[in-house]
Formats: sequence, C-alpha cells, structure tokens
Amino acid sequence: MGNLQIGNRIAEHRRKKGITQEELAGHLGVSKPAVSKWESVQSYPDILLLPVLAAYFDITIDELVGYEPQMTKEEIRVLYHKLAKAFTEEPFDQVLARCDEYLKKYYSCWQLQVQFGLLLLNHVSLSGSLEKSTEIITKVLEIFKRVEKSSDDVHLAKMSVQLQALCYISLQEPVMAIDLLEIGNEPLMQPEPLLIKAYQMKGDMDKAKEYLQGYVFVSLMNILGAVPDFLKVYSYDNERLELYYSIFTKLCHLFDIENLHPAVLMQIELAASMVFAGRGDKEKALDALERSVEHMSSFSQSKGKIMIKGNHIFDALEKYLEDIDVDTAAPRSSVAIWHDLKNLIKDNPAFVILQEEKRYKSILNKLEKMNNNK
Repeated sequence: MGNLQIGNRIAEHRRKKGITQEELAGHLGVSKPAVSKWESVQSYPDILLLPVLAAYFDITIDELVGYEPQMTKEEIRVLYHKLAKAFTEEPFDQVLARCDEYLKKYYSCWQLQVQFGLLLLNHVSLSGSLEKSTEIITKVLEIFKRVEKSSDDVHLAKMSVQLQALCYISLQEPVMAIDLLEIGNEPLMQPEPLLIKAYQMKGDMDKAKEYLQGYVFVSLMNILGAVPDFLKVYSYDNERLELYYSIFTKLCHLFDIENLHPAVLMQIELAASMVFAGRGDKEKALDALERSVEHMSSFSQSKGKIMIKGNHIFDALEKYLEDIDVDTAAPRSSVAIWHDLKNLIKDNPAFVILQEEKRYKSILNKLEKMNNNK
C-alpha cells in the first residue's frame, strides 16, 4: 500500500548521480531551499518539473513519484479477511463505503478488484434488502467486466468472465450467463498432469506427490461441487436420484470428506433434503437435513478460519496449497455463512411439509442453540 515517495526518490537518485542539492537546483532553475524542502517532504515540486526530473535521473515519472497503486497478494488477503469480519460486526453500509474507497484508490489493481468483487458477493446477503443486494451485484458485475477488458493477466480475465456469469445468475438472468460462458469456451489443458510426470523424471517425488494430491483434490471438489445440481436435475427420476445420491455419499466417505471439508457434505445433504422434501418423502428429507446440520455444527466449530486442510489421504495437500498460493481461509465470514444457512433451513418453502414434524422442530431448536453459542 504505497503513498507518494517523491521526496525520498529525489534524494535517492540525486545521491546516486553524485550531485548536490545546489547543483540539482541549478539544473532545474529553482532555489536550493526548494530542493531541500522536496527532500524533507515539506513541499512537492511543480507538476511541470516532474518530466524534467524524471528525464534527468533517467527514470519514469511513476518511479519518480513513487506511488504504487497496487497491493501484494498477501496485503489483499489480509485486508479481505479484515473487511469480511467487519461486515459481521459493523453497520453494513459503513463497511461497504470502506470497500468503495479501496476500489477507487486501487482502481487498476486487478487482483484487488476481483477479490473485492468476491468480498461483496459473499456478503451481499447481509445488505438488508433485495433492492440493495441487486444494486451491489450490478456494481460488482461492472467491476468484473472492467477487469476482463483491461487486465493483462489472462487468468484474472478468464476468472472475471466466470464471475460475470455468477452475477447474471444471481440477478436471475440465466440467458446472459449462458451466452457469456458458451462463447469461446475452449477447454484448457491442466498443467498438473505434466508437472507430476516432470517431477517424477527429475526424481523429486515429494513435489510429484504434492501436485498429484492437489490435482486429485481439485478434481474431487469439482465433482462434489456438482452433486447438489445432480440431485436437483434428477429429482423427478427416482431411480437415478437414488443411484447418484448413493454413489456420491460413498465417495465422500471414501475420501473422508467429513474431516477434509465438512462444508461440502453440509451442502450435499442440504440439497438432498430439499429434493426429498419436494418429492414428499419426509423421512428421507429429515434424515438428510439432520446430517446436514451435524456437518454444519462441525464446520461452525472451526469458526470459518480454515476451510481447506489435509487429512490422512491428502497428507501433502496443505504444502501444495501453500506452494500455489491458495488462501485456505474461508472466503466469507463465519457469521455470513451461518446467517444464510440458518435462513435457508428455517425459511425454505421446500420444508413446509416438515413444519409439524417433531424431528424438524428439534432441528430448528438445535440451530438456535448453535446460533446462541457462536
């Protein structure tokens, strides 16, 4: 997070050039005290002198001014989690205003723009109204459009296209999302399989293991992330619904997802409970809902601090995530996650048929107790 450093830069480059303040003043046609004030940050040179100074020191004006409108990934990461926490502890509009200030100050820091767009999307449910949420999502959509158009980072630009589609889906505009994603959607080869082979050839088996586990983990998360949609799409085909539900729950057990990433299991069981409730199967709906709340309890105990961690199967995963600079902390504050999940269960129309069931009331009571303990 940079500020103007022009005084220090003038002094630094003057000394490198081996000249005195008086000699520099003579070249610029100003007084020696003026140069002294610049270097002691009591004043700044006239804007018309900046090109002359930059040329004299053989540097760019940006280098001379010393203003860095960029943040490092670590600075962005720390700020992201600081503001995520603030969204749950301070008035929403105040935190939103702070986000706006950073977005303006670091207007061309594309990494920050993308991460702050995600920050707003992840906490928009706390805005207090549908109208406000729509306004924020529309604003975030424009941020992602600008990143796609202006960023030289191919990964960020492609990521911004996908995030635009997410915004359109949130705004109930599926056709826009489809059009955006289907145009030029060419699959890219993942580098991990080649890296795994290359590290084996090099004899670095530890690195090969890291990339192998990371590749399998990411693939597994992509598969499990699609399970809720599998269950919804096949909700009217009982045979295939039962087949997929059985396969995916066994897969979760096989890879110990309960300890690896309990939030994934929570989402799968919640989706299953909604589908079973929609089919009128109260017992299966309640069974899945109880399991979802159990996984929710397991997740809430971590307070959202760590979402991704290794287990006895993926014992090299954390090193892999560290090496590729992935943030393992939850992208949303635990309060925001809890807020949405609790409301999704309490106010979900799919669960209307369960309202008079004792087990459902017991689940709601457990949710309240868990909420009070947070």
